[in-house]
Amino acid sequence: MSLEKILEKIELEARQEVDRILSEAREKAEQIKKEAEQKAREQAEAILRQAEAEGRLEASRIVTQAQLQRRMELLKTRRALINKVLATALEKEELKKVKLKKEIVSREGLKQEALPSGKLLEELSQEVENDILEWLKI
Repeated sequence: MSLEKILEKIELEARQEVDRILSEAREKAEQIKKEAEQKAREQAEAILRQAEAEGRLEASRIVTQAQLQRRMELLKTRRALINKVLATALEKEELKKVKLKKEIVSREGLKQEALPSGKLLEELSQEVENDILEWLKI
């Protein structure tokens, strides 16, 4: 075999080796690319699921806050109406003539004490409100 043929054979084998290495590198690059795309899709889906969950949670929080605000407004209105009814009742001439008293139970026994109309209004408003809520089954 001549030197020229030996060099050609070496060159041919070198090209084949280069082609094989390049082919393997391309396959590895394609595999890495596919894995990266898959990982990116999974991360995007996870981020989307998390954003949807956070959105549902925020929506639920807003609805709960609105319901609480509505309840507070109803309670405020209810209390104002009860106070108005009690104040109107205390302005009646018949009630002005009656000396209101309350009984206090203690260790020493029963004791009566005069009850100013303002104090009566404070004490009755909560009881009346509870009775109204019970009657309305709220």
